[in-house]
Amino acid sequence: MKYSLSYCDITKISENIFEVVSKEGIVIDKNCAEEAWHFWDGLRKEPFGLLVNTQNSFSHSFEGARDIGLHPLQKKTALLSCNDKQETEFKTALQIKQVTGHNASHKTFRNRNEAIEWLNDLNS
Repeated sequence: MKYSLSYCDITKISENIFEVVSKEGIVIDKNCAEEAWHFWDGLRKEPFGLLVNTQNSFSHSFEGARDIGLHPLQKKTALLSCNDKQETEFKTALQIKQVTGHNASHKTFRNRNEAIEWLNDLNS
């Protein structure tokens, strides 16, 4: 199953894991975070994990970095890092989340299969 939001495309990988690919050059801002929240509210009633695939270039505003990924059912987020720039961008967003007190489980990977394996156990 595939879904499209204004800033990304989402593919269902398994019952509880979804892959997100941002649209090329997008800036993820507060509006994107709100759109994601409404999307997940309408789609999910159970916990889920996200695989954020950085194959396309994107960036965050401060509010976007702070607010994206805060849905209460989003238990884990794995970043599939295609390059050092995107990994740095993701780590900056994680630092903003830590400063604002949001302690979701996030991890970066260079191997897609390892990321999916980590996401499979939403309780760890």
